Parts: sequence; structure tokens; C-alpha cells
Amino acid sequence: MHPNSHAVPGPEPHLRPAGPQTLGILAGLIAEERPVFAMPSWFVTTESAQAGHLISEFVRELGGMPAGTRHRSFFANSRYEALHGAVKLLRHRAAATAATHRGRVLVLDPDGTLARRCDPLGEGPDRSLAPGVMCHATVAELRAALDGTAVCGLLVRAPERLDESALAAVTQLAGRARAAGARIVVDLSDIAPDCPRDPAVTALRPDLVVLGESLTGHEVPFGAFTGSHDMFAPWSTPRTGFLHSNTYGGNSVAMRAVIARLLPRFDDTDPVHRELAAAAAGRQATLDLYARHVNPMTVRMHRKLHGALNVVRAKGSRLTVRLDSGRELDLVDGLCGAGLGVAGHNPSDALTAVVRGHDPARDHVRELEQVLARETGLPRAFPAVSGASAVESAITLARLARPRHRRIVVFKHNYGGKTLVSLLATAADRTRAPFGPLYDDIRYIDPFTPYAVDEFRKEAARGDIGLVWIELVHGSSDAYAPIPAPLLDAVTEGRTAHGYLIGVDEVLTSYYRCGTRFAHHGRLPAVDLMSLSKALSYGCFPTGAALVSQEVHDAARRTNPQLVEELRTHHAHGLGAHFALQAIAQVDALGLPERVRHLSDIVRSGLAALDTGPQGVVGRRFAEGLLGRLEPRVPGVLGRFLAPEGEWMTYALILWWITRARAFVVYDVFLLPLTATEREIRHVMRGARRLSRTGPVRLLAHAALFRLGQRLSQVLSPSSTKPRSTT
Repeated sequence: MHPNSHAVPGPEPHLRPAGPQTLGILAGLIAEERPVFAMPSWFVTTESAQAGHLISEFVRELGGMPAGTRHRSFFANSRYEALHGAVKLLRHRAAATAATHRGRVLVLDPDGTLARRCDPLGEGPDRSLAPGVMCHATVAELRAALDGTAVCGLLVRAPERLDESALAAVTQLAGRARAAGARIVVDLSDIAPDCPRDPAVTALRPDLVVLGESLTGHEVPFGAFTGSHDMFAPWSTPRTGFLHSNTYGGNSVAMRAVIARLLPRFDDTDPVHRELAAAAAGRQATLDLYARHVNPMTVRMHRKLHGALNVVRAKGSRLTVRLDSGRELDLVDGLCGAGLGVAGHNPSDALTAVVRGHDPARDHVRELEQVLARETGLPRAFPAVSGASAVESAITLARLARPRHRRIVVFKHNYGGKTLVSLLATAADRTRAPFGPLYDDIRYIDPFTPYAVDEFRKEAARGDIGLVWIELVHGSSDAYAPIPAPLLDAVTEGRTAHGYLIGVDEVLTSYYRCGTRFAHHGRLPAVDLMSLSKALSYGCFPTGAALVSQEVHDAARRTNPQLVEELRTHHAHGLGAHFALQAIAQVDALGLPERVRHLSDIVRSGLAALDTGPQGVVGRRFAEGLLGRLEPRVPGVLGRFLAPEGEWMTYALILWWITRARAFVVYDVFLLPLTATEREIRHVMRGARRLSRTGPVRLLAHAALFRLGQRLSQVLSPSSTKPRSTT
């Protein structure tokens, strides 16, 4: 029996056709050459700070809280991403008592949509894809579940469906849960932006409020969870400040859309206007506002880097950053928003062919499915709003298609996302540890050990594997090579022998990012599922897709037809599909196969020319297409006191790349623009060679001198904000 059998059947889309306001926002950003995406987690804009403040005031007014009450928000791309993030924060906040509550969260889920996503096979909260999330359709069921069950949180969805007596009953249950140490979450994903007061917020006094697509008029993917700074305390240290993250959250399109919907609720005399104006007038006021309402750890980093991450312009393969001194640096983009798009930032055809030519009546979603079927051989597409949501849909569909085979195999170093389900494909213990319980019938195998093939074959011989999930080239962790060919051969052999499904994560690697159209081409002859996102975004709009074979689709539909239709419908969006269609069309129009082949040769030659001596700060290195990694190291005596991945080295490397090499490389990975010129690629490779000849003392000294210079500049010219360009 499927969970929540009382739910009303039939999917309801969460996104609507883009209207003039949303299209106007996009047109403005592209014409102004403003970055829509620049970097995950660390991207701070005036709009994101302003949106955080408006959401804080919105939630304060909904609950009738006193003036001066401050809330902090985490920005996501859908209500479901926000709900998963809220559950993670509940568990982390209650980590000290985990032995008692074991991470259990009770959920009032009237329509059953969260229940189906967490427990697609109806196996119960101990065996579900998202264990410990205990969903119930009625207040009576919720009351029965709370009796005798220790929980770390109580989540109330769709409180607008509760009548007065039901809300009173839920309020009583919330009081009991809170008295036992649990925290309360209210899901207001569909609340109207002009709602003056909400009875559930007033009555339940939630610790977290989940918001959704209604704050963008249901026209731009968006979600958020909002609460006090005390609630966010587990994510408020340098070590944990980015433990939960995503790529698209806080993007400029969503932030402007939220501001446009929330601002009209405040009259002209409201103090919010002063705060917003102050943020618009100065970078430091923006950082102050962002620290109060979004993430103080991000602001801490920005202040230590004195504007090196302050991206003010983005066009094609170039970025401009504005330092605290007002000096502007023109850089080759070595990150591409973490591998987004195929034509760089703000391509002109995004405005002419998509924004101005968008017809909401045209079925772009269906067209995209047909195009992707020709591209991949996988005929069924499930729209997504991020890489994580694409991975989550793929894993869910695989479980539905192989219900009797629970085991999932993931290779270590894989990154799949940070929702409760996509987190299963993120093979990093530290990233998963605080958020259990997680699905435990999963096996992580290190693909780089000498015995990896034997280990995998032994695992496959058990006969209970339903899915092998593979990211062939890793953009994170400490992997410096693609998955070895003998291991991929063993996976292919076992697909026929044991009947498991093969899924590939192409979120980062697709459309020539790694040299071939798809990273699995030439490595895996057949796949059953695929996740896509970053290339499809065209650098302009959060979108993605999970692709599956007809056999997987049909088998999944036989198991849970309602959930399959919800996954096909909830995130379908014509404008997102239109951007994806334009991106795919431009791949060949721009000559990317030949261009990337030529540029990849330059990257390989550049890495081969790096200094291999023992004193430099670059250790291992590798590149696959225009994706590469440079291992930071601290040789010599200094290495006893300084961690290569520590804060000092991280900041020093960022400052060296941006201020000396004039390339926007902010991690140990570089993701070079597919449309970059030969000159730009050679420029980055020259920077890498210079870095390989630089020792840690010299690197740290450069960072110290830069920071001293910026401080002196501010002291000597404290009122100077006029930008000064330096190429």
C-alpha cells in the first residue's frame, strides 16, 4: 500500500508560464550584463541581501512578532529542496539528543506529496528513501504517531487546509512536541505574498517557516526555509557554514522575482525601504544585511577577501570583480558558475531568441523531451529545477523500477547533491554524517583501489543491486582521474548478468565540459538513467532533467503511477525548457565539438608544463576536457602547521588567482568556458604554471600584502566608492 492513501490523486504543477514581469527581469539582467550565477554558496548580491531582509519581515508580520525580530533564510530552488533542508537543520540542531529521537521528524502531509517522495514504495519510515520522515495525512494519525515517539521536529504542511478546530488540535500537538525538545516547522509554500497575517504562524510559533514558488508568482523555481539565528546555529561556524549548499540557490532571477512580489506589501513609509536603499548604495551595507538574514559565514569570507568575490559584471567568458578599494579587475572566468551553460554569461541570443521570443503557449517541455531523446537515447524526461532534483528523481525512479532490489552502489568521490535523497549519491562522510538517518542499503566503493573491480563483482554477485550510480569525472573530493575503464567494463558486464540499472550523473560533465558530448560516451555502451542540469541552464535559468529509458518509465509507473506523474509535472516549466532547447541548439551552432577539442589540447599541454618540483603549492593535477583539478599542498616544515585545505591556504590561493593570474578560480577545480578563446585558455594555463612555481611562504605573503593594501586604501579613502578599472 502506498503511503498516504487518503491523498487526492493527480499531480499539481508548482510552476506557471512566465509572464511579463519575469521576462522583464531576465531581459534586464542580460542587458545589464549582471551575473545570474557566479559561484555556489559564496555568491552575494544586493538582491540576495534585500530578498533575505524582505522574507524576514514577511515572516515576522505573518506571526505578529515585534519589530526588530530577525530571521535568517537559506535559498533553495523548490519547496521540496527547502523541506529537505529544513529536516536536515532540525536533525543537526538536535544532534546532542540524537540517541533519543534518532532523527525522526513527524509530518502532517495532507496531500501526500512529501510522503510519496520520501517513501515511494510505501515501505515505512525505517526503510524509505528518506528514513525517519514520518508522514501522516490526518491530525488523528499525527496525534497517534506522537504518542510514545521521540522526535526532533514536527512539520506541518498546508496549514491553510486546517479549519479552526484542526489548527487548535495541531497547536496542542506542537506544544507537546516542543515540551519534549522538538522544534516546529510550518510549510507555507503556497502562501500569497500579500497575506497580512497567518493563523498557523501565530498559533504554532514555528522555529522554521518553509516558503516556496508563490514568492516568485510560481514563475521562477524557488524555495526557502527561514528561522532565527539560534535555529541556524549549527551552520554558523567556518567549518559548518557551507555544509548544506546548492548551485542555483540565491540566483539573481529568483531574487529579483521575490523582491518584486514582496515589496508591494510594504507602504512607502515602512523602514524596509531604508534598509534596501542602504544595501543598494554600498557594498558593506549589502554584506551587513546578508550576514543578518542569509549567511554570516559567507560574509566573513567576503570581508577577508576584500571584494575579490564581488562579481559586478559577467559577459561571455569574462567576469569583473570590484575590490573594496573600488578597483575593478577584468578576469577570465575559470569557474563558469560551477560549470553552467555552454555559451558563457548572458549570451545575446538568450535575450533575442528566448526572452523576447518566448511563447508561453508553445509546449517547450514536450519539445525538450523529444530533443533529449534524440541526444541520449533515453525517451522519457522528468523536468528538474537543479542538479540535485534531477539526481533525486533518477534515484527515485530507479527504486520504483526495481522495487525488489534495494541495494544502490555509488563510487566514492561522487557528488550528487544535498537533498535527503540526492545526498545518497554524495560519497562524502562529513557531508552526510549530521543528517541521518539516511537510506542505508547503499554501498560506497572506492574506484581507485587496485581491488575495486573484484570488490564490485563480489557486490554484484549478491543479486540485490537495483542501481549503480556513476559520475564518471568528479568535480569535487580528492579524485584526480576519471573512473577507471576496467571498473566501467565490469559494471557493463554485470548489467546483463544481474539485471541492475546503470545511471550516470552528467549534471556537470555533459555537452563537452569533459571533452565529449557526454562523459559516458565511449566508456559505457548502455545506460538506463541520466541526470542533466548545468549545461541546460544556459547560464540564465535554473533547470534540469532526469532521463530514463522506456523500460524504466513503464516499470516505475506500474509501481507508483501517481508519483511518476507528479515527478513529470511538478517542476515542468516552459521557460526553463526553452532555455535548455536554446542551449542544446547552440552546442553545434557554436562549433563546440571542434572548439573544445582544440582548447582541451591546450589545457593538457599547460598541465604538462607545470613545475613538478617539491617546493611548489601544486601537487597532483589532471584535466578532462575543460574541467581540471590542481591539488593544493604545503611542502616543507610549514606543512606541519598549515593544512592545504585550511582557511589560510584557501584564501591565499583565491587571492593569487584573482589578483595575480587574473582568472576567476576559487576552488581547487577549474571549469573553463567552452566558448573561451585560445588566448584566454593559454592565459589561465600560464597562471597555473606560475602558481606551480610558487612556494607557500610567497603565496601567503602575497595574500597578506594584498589585504594590507586594501585596508590602507579604505583608511586613506574611506568615502571613495567610485570604481577604477584595471585589466
